[in-house]
Amino acid sequence: MRFSRCRFAFVAWVTLLLVGTRAPAAPHQLPGPVQPEGIVQPFLITFERHEVQVIALLANHPVYDAIEVMVTRRTGRPPLLRAIITQLDGVQIDFINDEEAARERAAVLTDRRTLYRPMRYEEGERNGLPTMRLRFTSHEGERIVLSFEAFSPPTPEQGGFINPGNHSEDSSLPVMWAGTSALAHPHSQVTVDGISYRLRPAPQPGALLFIYSEDFLIGVIREGQLRLWLAWAPRRIAVGERWVYWDNLGNLHQYELVGIEGDLLTLHKTTTSSFLAEEILTVQRVEGQFLLRSVRNTGRLDRREDIPPAPQGFTLRLSTQGGFSLSTDEHENLVTGTASRQVSGNTTTWTLHPMDPPWTQGRTVRASVSRYGRWHHIENTVGED
Repeated sequence: MRFSRCRFAFVAWVTLLLVGTRAPAAPHQLPGPVQPEGIVQPFLITFERHEVQVIALLANHPVYDAIEVMVTRRTGRPPLLRAIITQLDGVQIDFINDEEAARERAAVLTDRRTLYRPMRYEEGERNGLPTMRLRFTSHEGERIVLSFEAFSPPTPEQGGFINPGNHSEDSSLPVMWAGTSALAHPHSQVTVDGISYRLRPAPQPGALLFIYSEDFLIGVIREGQLRLWLAWAPRRIAVGERWVYWDNLGNLHQYELVGIEGDLLTLHKTTTSSFLAEEILTVQRVEGQFLLRSVRNTGRLDRREDIPPAPQGFTLRLSTQGGFSLSTDEHENLVTGTASRQVSGNTTTWTLHPMDPPWTQGRTVRASVSRYGRWHHIENTVGED
């Protein structure tokens, strides 16, 4: 009992420090959700910018369809690496060389396997063309080696909007854009436990579907769950006020009201998460309720005061006419479809039905928030109706 009281007092004290002088003097007297409905962004969205992404499409492996790696360079540190093995059934397994990021990702994306793995990554040039080599250990303990040599220089014509096929079709709605891409030279290879597997031929004669991309953007609405505990809610709607939550992983989530224009509110959401990034929200206030109109995920993981200008990031727009769109940076409306919102008891659910392009149509998104006192349970599912 004493531990419970001390823990509550600590959380209250930290929360009061964060919200500043508007808080009441007694730390045990936290205000409840005074507004009829708290503000919780229901979609589990990630957005990443990678300097390099490389994917090998296999022709004759009995289990694996593709192996890829996404590379984010870091000043003064080795690059952050996320390797992905895609099985023939479309199921994907993530491997990350950052232990904290792997742990948190696995805790939120409960239906997607994520493992921490040390990796060896090298990049360079041969005859002025990019080369890459990656080594890591699979979930089955296999030694995976990707060795890439470009067939020709990366060009925008070979990049652009990417169709993921059936990869992770029952757990994500992805939007991927490559700034420039290049196919692989026949010297490129993929080995698993020392055995070399054939790569699929590319449309370009002599090249292979082992694709190297630069300036790679990936925004995803993901299947998963997260629980938020409301630690602070404002008594009034005014610029500078904020909602503060702690999640079940011990991270802080803060929604600060940074703009009001009529019935539209702009909020700056920041977190201490190593996985869920900064977001800019537009919310419409209708009859005491807060209706989400847009989410822009910037991909920035550290808490900052400045807000990057639009359209930087991955943006979900929800129109008042029952539609939605997904965009990345200046690449507008890459995915479009219909959207609906339903309230049942203590649960509010948004449903997105993607329509265009056609490959998105089986990836229906349902994002719900269920309220249990101060707890808000976020759950997202992706897949067929």
